[in-house]
Amino acid sequence: MARYRSTYTGRYEAIGKLLRSPGAQRATIQAATRVMSIAQFMSPTGDPAEDRHPGLYRSSFVVVPITKNVRFKGRGRMRASARLMNTARHAVAVEYGNGKVQRYAVLRSALDAARISDG
Repeated sequence: MARYRSTYTGRYEAIGKLLRSPGAQRATIQAATRVMSIAQFMSPTGDPAEDRHPGLYRSSFVVVPITKNVRFKGRGRMRASARLMNTARHAVAVEYGNGKVQRYAVLRSALDAARISDG
């Protein structure tokens, strides 16, 4: 009885086309939206008596579809991607902290929580 061994030779052009496809874009947007919902749940909300804009940070999360230049074999290749960001003016202070605001690191914590829940 003859034994057959399957082999696969990748076509990098076709794989690159797949990674630029609308389906790959949708998958990255879905993943970023999932992390966004976790980040919104974890984000701090100010006391309305003291904070002029309570909930501004929580409502300022946005997912933006992008095309990213990724290096492969020494050359740049365009790949579908999505970016989760917060557009509030004080987002950097909330993420990293400063003299007035403690460090919350909401995006990092949300990403870690999403990785654990996949797991």
